[in-house]
Amino acid sequence: MNSYRVPQLAKKYTDYDMIRQHTEIPSFPDSRARLLQVFVGRTDEKVHDELYALATSLVQLAMDTHDRIDTISGERRELEMRSRQLNVLAGDYFSSRFYQLLAHAGKIEMIGKLSGAVSEVNARKMTLYERMKKLLVSAEEYLRETVQLKMQLFLSFTGMIRDNEASLWNDLLAEFSYCEAIMEELRRMNDEQRFYHSYAFWHIYEYGNDDERKMLRQPEPDTRAWSGMVLKYRIGEFLLDKLRECTHRIQLLLQDEEDQLGLHEINAILEPYLTYLQPSHAAVRED
Repeated sequence: MNSYRVPQLAKKYTDYDMIRQHTEIPSFPDSRARLLQVFVGRTDEKVHDELYALATSLVQLAMDTHDRIDTISGERRELEMRSRQLNVLAGDYFSSRFYQLLAHAGKIEMIGKLSGAVSEVNARKMTLYERMKKLLVSAEEYLRETVQLKMQLFLSFTGMIRDNEASLWNDLLAEFSYCEAIMEELRRMNDEQRFYHSYAFWHIYEYGNDDERKMLRQPEPDTRAWSGMVLKYRIGEFLLDKLRECTHRIQLLLQDEEDQLGLHEINAILEPYLTYLQPSHAAVRED
């Protein structure tokens, strides 16, 4: 299998001053990309393992970038307008690179599969967003749907995975998608620009009192009040417990299959999460 260098290769398409100056690139789908390269690298398509991981990551970045386009009506400041325009253009650009990469390699069938997966993701998002607009989503439902949305593109490769490894691939993809989702929610809970409709939002809306729910329904919730509720409901601790449980499930999966299948490189994908959970990092996370 090739060494893992997909994030570095992706910088060729993401490291543009204009994009980085006016918008924030979403988190790279590192665990999912690396897992995909591991499993495809064990098939007859191993010569394309890096290509598939890179192309799929660019599609994911395209969708995640488009998700950052706000839908709020009314006037915006010039910087806000420029950021919105760059989110649109950056997402379109990342998507076009995926087509170019796969077409150049003659992988037209995979373009079709990933394009179909994009349609499925968008349909699923619309259903979720409609429920979110009506405030009908529980925190756990939101998290489950987020994980499913993160998995969908990468599931396009399931038919390529070895028969005796397909079940493990699906299980690990679900668990690492869960880990990535939790890490994203840990970042969002203290981000005053992105906490709206986050896991923390839904948890507090579900378990909060009437005054707290009323505050969350405001177009621009008070950020100081928000920070207080995050502490009151111990959202950070709650999410860390979920991350800890997820890493434990991954360790159990590897314990059962690792020696038999020789999937030792997956430990490297798990390691950053285990490091994050170490007590020595607690003070940094609380700042």
